[in-house]
Amino acid sequence: MREGDALSLPKGWEIKKLGEVCEIRSGRDYKKIIDPNGKFPIIGSAGKPMGFTNEYICEAGTTIIGRKGTINSPMIIETNFWNVDTAFGFHASEELDKRFLYYFCMGFDFTELDKGSGRPSLVKSDLKKIQIPIPPLPEQKRIVSILDRAFEAIDKAKANAEQNLINAKELFESYLQGVFENKGDDWEEKLLKDIAIDFSRGKSKHRPRNWDGLYGGKYPFIQTGEVRNANKYVLDYSKTYNEIGLAQSKLWKKGSICITIAANIAETAILGFDSCFPDSIIGLQVDPQVANLDFTYYLLQYFKAELQKLGKGSAQDNINLGTFENHFFPIPKLVEKQKEIVKKLDLLSAETQKLEQIYQRKINDLEELKKSILQKAFNGEL
Repeated sequence: MREGDALSLPKGWEIKKLGEVCEIRSGRDYKKIIDPNGKFPIIGSAGKPMGFTNEYICEAGTTIIGRKGTINSPMIIETNFWNVDTAFGFHASEELDKRFLYYFCMGFDFTELDKGSGRPSLVKSDLKKIQIPIPPLPEQKRIVSILDRAFEAIDKAKANAEQNLINAKELFESYLQGVFENKGDDWEEKLLKDIAIDFSRGKSKHRPRNWDGLYGGKYPFIQTGEVRNANKYVLDYSKTYNEIGLAQSKLWKKGSICITIAANIAETAILGFDSCFPDSIIGLQVDPQVANLDFTYYLLQYFKAELQKLGKGSAQDNINLGTFENHFFPIPKLVEKQKEIVKKLDLLSAETQKLEQIYQRKINDLEELKKSILQKAFNGEL
């Protein structure tokens, strides 16, 4: 609860400020106390050990909250630990059960107190003002017992749904692997340039610097993130080129394949509209007389891992047109054969996507169930 929120609670419950029932311990720099042979973990805002030390700031059972960065993922640490200066330790007083405090933090939206202009940030004085409903200690322990059992069951169900989600994705990947590993005599090896009308790199986005904002220009400008986040087709964009920009760039036709060659390399997608893109993307306009567009897309999906291994760079991995100069790909000789394969892949892809949506929806529903249970718990409704 935030200061000023009203709530009707059962008899015997009180509402107090967090600073009255909880000591909020600031983290400190760890560079001088780090010891690879230390007994206690050094914990940051993400809750992961960053090293070890023989000193500690917080006792076991303290809830950790990020001061900067990850500010809305509370964790209870079951050992003494040193928290770094990007994390707060919430140490419960004697009138507050440690796990009751942890569950309260799980149900509180700390993003409402974000004071960061760029990176999320919390201020201790704001945290102290948070209002927490406090029942008698025996009732706290009863609530914690219920929540422990409920969350254990929910986490188990969530883990099963997450594994099913992984299985659904692997089902398609396994079939895709079978297609390209069980080739027949009617296949041949080809370079990408042999199946392309156009196979070239985009123009640098720094030449020109005259793009417009979203929909400000006439011509969509596709970036690597929009290729990476596409399902199969690039259907969204955040930048556009005007006429001057287009004159110094190039307009790729709808249906061209994009291949990212920097950062997250070898990600592929098909353009859903005529557009421009930077030199961090290679464009491939498939010759329909030689190859099927969708088959080529699936071909590059299968070889993504192999292409990623070819990436080199001092700052970040990258590939370029030279990567493909001597790289042969297996392709059925007949386009009709390619289309037959695409039909099967499209069908299986659609079915696996349905499964993925079902399991993702289950995962989301389980998270909502957690929120609902926590709300009831701190409204005195359990």
